Amino acid sequence: MKKLFGFLIVIAFHVIGIAANAAAALKSVNFAANTPTLNGTLPLIVAQDFGFFAAEGLDVKVVLIRGGPTAMAALVGGAVDYTLVAGVAAVRAIAQNAPMTIVSGIQPYMDYTLLGARGMTSANDLKGKVVGVTGPGGIAEFAAVEGLAKKGLVRDRDYKILYGVGNSPARAQALELGKIQASPFSFLEKLELEKKGFPVLFDIGAVMPGFPFVVIVSSKQKVDGDPDGVTAMLRAIKRGLDFLAGNRDKVADAVIKRNKFGDPALVRLVINQFAAVYSLSITKDDIDSLIAATRIEAEAKKLGGTEKFFTRQFLNKVIGQNR
Repeated sequence: MKKLFGFLIVIAFHVIGIAANAAAALKSVNFAANTPTLNGTLPLIVAQDFGFFAAEGLDVKVVLIRGGPTAMAALVGGAVDYTLVAGVAAVRAIAQNAPMTIVSGIQPYMDYTLLGARGMTSANDLKGKVVGVTGPGGIAEFAAVEGLAKKGLVRDRDYKILYGVGNSPARAQALELGKIQASPFSFLEKLELEKKGFPVLFDIGAVMPGFPFVVIVSSKQKVDGDPDGVTAMLRAIKRGLDFLAGNRDKVADAVIKRNKFGDPALVRLVINQFAAVYSLSITKDDIDSLIAATRIEAEAKKLGGTEKFFTRQFLNKVIGQNR
């Protein structure tokens, strides 16, 4: 009996040793996200919780860094290996010679809805009115101006943009007080504001389909020095997205167990809303649309064209040449 017990102890320590060595063998990766929202981090959560990163030999830590410029600065400085960032912010930074590259898409859908003051029914009600945004050059300004342009409304002719209104709660308060008559809000924010009686004027994502709203960016140093690691990271996320598309309830159960995203019913609503939206695919035409939307065509030309902003070498290995 003692011999058997001793043998089992040896086996147990052997198994523990193997597990420890396996954990030590995983390559540590820091991945920045600039929003703590579920829809902003769900692809990373799935790849973590269901073992797709680990299967590719990666130990990924998600780091919350608020603000796209700050996250990109951390990337360039080497504090993180990858970041999720708005596509327009990424191409603008690269045009200003930031040493980084777009390696894939992730959310080809603009998660913004233009909400108006109570009593409004359509975008046409904004003629002669004021649209509030956080600040100049931000994604809220871009979403509002480009979305309204698709509706035939021209900035400064049909409506005015007011800067400095603040974050989402501040913009909602400005709507309430009549300081502004409209502002763009994300999906989750829209749900809350609709309950308070603010009308949806239109879904900005619906009038700008296929727009690479959020992309994955890495430093040029990472891209050149660790191509296998970049491929492994994208492959893990791709496997996670495939799993998410076919296992929404299972993913929802796992997310709810984290107890970080509030109401379970809301968690399921977000997952059902975004599960079919995510995509790593990104093309030259997508980058061209970002450059045009950001109005940096001249800077892009000086850099050498669209190819200086992104690479498809890793996606070609992960999802194929023709997607």
